[in-house]
Amino acid sequence: MGYKEFSRVEIIEIIRRWQAGASVRGLARVSGLSRNTIKKYIQSAQNCGLTSTGPPPDDSQVIKLVQMNTAGRRAATGCPTEEILAPWVDQVRRWLQEDRLLLTRVQELLNQKGCQVAYTSLRRFVARHGWGKANQTTVRMADTMPGEVAEMDFGRLGMIWDPASNRKRLVWALVIVLAYSRHSFVWPLFQQQLSDVIEGLEAGWAFFRGLPRFLVIDNFPAAVAGPDPLDPKLTRGFLEYAQHRSFFADPARVRHPKDKPKVENGVRYVRERFFKGGDFRSLADLRAQAREWCLKTAGQRVHGTTQRLPLVVFQEEERAKLATWNDEPYDLPDWKTVTVHPDHHITYKYSLYSAPSASSPPGTKLEVRGDSKTVRLYRRGVLVKIHPRQPRGDRATDPDDYPAELTAYTMRSPNHLKRQLADLGNGVGEFADRLLSGPTPWSKLRQAQKMLRMGERYTPVRLDAACRRALSVDLIDVRRLERILMEALESEPEIQVMASSPPPGRFARPGNVFAICAGGNS
Repeated sequence: MGYKEFSRVEIIEIIRRWQAGASVRGLARVSGLSRNTIKKYIQSAQNCGLTSTGPPPDDSQVIKLVQMNTAGRRAATGCPTEEILAPWVDQVRRWLQEDRLLLTRVQELLNQKGCQVAYTSLRRFVARHGWGKANQTTVRMADTMPGEVAEMDFGRLGMIWDPASNRKRLVWALVIVLAYSRHSFVWPLFQQQLSDVIEGLEAGWAFFRGLPRFLVIDNFPAAVAGPDPLDPKLTRGFLEYAQHRSFFADPARVRHPKDKPKVENGVRYVRERFFKGGDFRSLADLRAQAREWCLKTAGQRVHGTTQRLPLVVFQEEERAKLATWNDEPYDLPDWKTVTVHPDHHITYKYSLYSAPSASSPPGTKLEVRGDSKTVRLYRRGVLVKIHPRQPRGDRATDPDDYPAELTAYTMRSPNHLKRQLADLGNGVGEFADRLLSGPTPWSKLRQAQKMLRMGERYTPVRLDAACRRALSVDLIDVRRLERILMEALESEPEIQVMASSPPPGRFARPGNVFAICAGGNS
């Protein structure tokens, strides 16, 4: 197995958290790397001129950090199997439940009796059998500062009528609660895809007119890559969104409601006090009513924990502490891994984009970041090409992306063929100019090459005469030009179309005979 490569976005996240004051231990816990590796990245960042209190890195500094890419593999940790500990099940149970020994002492006794087992493996073994001690007491966490933390969660509301699909659909609620003031925002949605979630978050920041510094999010697939309780990883799309909006996302563990307690009860409150018994005509109507409910009902109630009005606390103490909201819509990017084709192009969203042959020859794996305006190609975190976004079915080709030995076949060949065909006659040259005058002349190269072969087969004189005859009737078609030569029509006299007189009128009498009098009598 090769070493683990850290992507460009993840390296930027390490530097961003380091400059925000995170410790080496905290960075190692968030990223999943060892502390020594984190120290190497920080040392490399300092060598590039970055400081923990300075500005964020520019593109050149990020490229140097990406190219270092020295993250090593993590040591594999084994776990004891049930077969290893099966002979000791009763003994371990007695030690824990009857003798009330500490788990560390149980491990020592097992090791003395020849059963070598790691402490963490033994702890998981005990937890699977339900022999661990249940926590009887809890410790109340200290309240966060205004504008510091917000919690986000999803909750199932119920079924509503969807006029777009002409059927009932299940609707979910994206609920955001500011931890200090308990002011909340509700955004109903049908799906939990990344685009739908970001749309809801954008609506929430516009509702609050600001952003918190930390956002505790639900562990959903669009934002979290795998339900790892110890080392959760954000998806690239959501991590890039968090970087763009300058907040830190902290995923909660799966099925651990205490990780985000302030929003957990809020989901049930929304369902029971707002959705049930309501009359909603569509999703847009549901969203509009939810916004009014957050301001007039949820925001004006006396909160059970704080005994204060959430909206009043928000307006007086928390709104000014939130990060600035600029109202600029977020252009959601799409990431995709592609392979460079033999024609030096990649396919993205049914369009073709050229890749530079010098850095990305055919067969190279590239990462594509596309948004509504541009398509960016990355190789190992280094930007290699930028193209404007093309409509479906179109292509964006930069001639400089081709190898030097092939450039003549892409752009210079049409001019060379024009000169060759012009030597066969003026008519042939004019025909070739019109044939190769389009925006993509290389798409007509085979037709121009066929004209050269026709000149060899039928002589240049006959080809020139055939081209003149085709041009006289505005016929730019190589196949029909060949038909003229095959049937020897190039020497036939042109058919003169004589203007004929109009047919005689149907009535013999002139029109003034049929004049109608004012009184209606003729």
